[in-house]
Amino acid sequence: MGYHEKQQLWWNFSMAELGSLFRKEQSTYRYKIHPEWHHSISIHWRHKICDWCYEFIDHYNFDREVVGVAIYYFDRYISSQTSCEGVHTKDKFQIIAVTSLFLAIKLHSMSENSLVESRSQALARLLYDHVDPQEIYEMEMNILVLLDWRLNPPTLHQFAINFSQLHPLGDCCSTTTSYLYEATRYQVELAIFSPELLATFTSSVIAYAALKNAEEKITVDNPHILTPDMNQSFEALMTDPTMTMTLDSTAVARCQLSLKRLCPQLPGLDEFSDTDTDDRDIQPDYYVQEDTPDPASISPLNVAYY
Repeated sequence: MGYHEKQQLWWNFSMAELGSLFRKEQSTYRYKIHPEWHHSISIHWRHKICDWCYEFIDHYNFDREVVGVAIYYFDRYISSQTSCEGVHTKDKFQIIAVTSLFLAIKLHSMSENSLVESRSQALARLLYDHVDPQEIYEMEMNILVLLDWRLNPPTLHQFAINFSQLHPLGDCCSTTTSYLYEATRYQVELAIFSPELLATFTSSVIAYAALKNAEEKITVDNPHILTPDMNQSFEALMTDPTMTMTLDSTAVARCQLSLKRLCPQLPGLDEFSDTDTDDRDIQPDYYVQEDTPDPASISPLNVAYY
């Protein structure tokens, strides 16, 4: 098979996957956030949970997409409660968070054979560093039943990578295409810290808005790379009938502004590299972390330490 045939095959695959993600997003995997998340203490604890999840995943070199899945489980479980009384304690938040990450790692961390051993170590640490491992097992079943065993939500990362792969930039500049994806991924990882953003916009809108912000950054840094024809071509692609839906331009524009508040200044092309992207501190701009143990000197054993 020649190069162009392989490219066409990959393009068809990305289109089919994106269409499937759109359909899942609009049916069985609508995002739900508890209406009482506006309480500052809940927001603060959720920030710490997100931060801890990323540190834990980075420690074992898993794909950061696992965090998005874990937080999806966490948010859905919290949102299922009729009031915050049953979950609005530090201990309860800890159990739900640990179990959500435990479940997400088991199901979504096996893409690389080299991580099999790390996966076992990570699961053992999550389980046996908890005061009562039986609580994790019981909470796991509660989450599975609540989610009706629907454990493969369309993630922000999936939308980000498929949007980037379909972008016309890929035909002319691989380096800029790589930046387009990394800058988009950087923003969607920040979005996971914001329950309001996840509740207001769909994952597809957030990922697409992040990509449009990345396009703006590319245009500012090098106005000759991204042409109007490329923009028109990509926007036309997003209205393809096989997608089964179109992106609301008004929602995308609003989401772009929300993402810019989280990340007022995107890193430049020279700040992204193959070696340091996954180690980047992704705290949202409005989040000020309190004094915690130095993450470089400890293994992130448990969310209770954060």
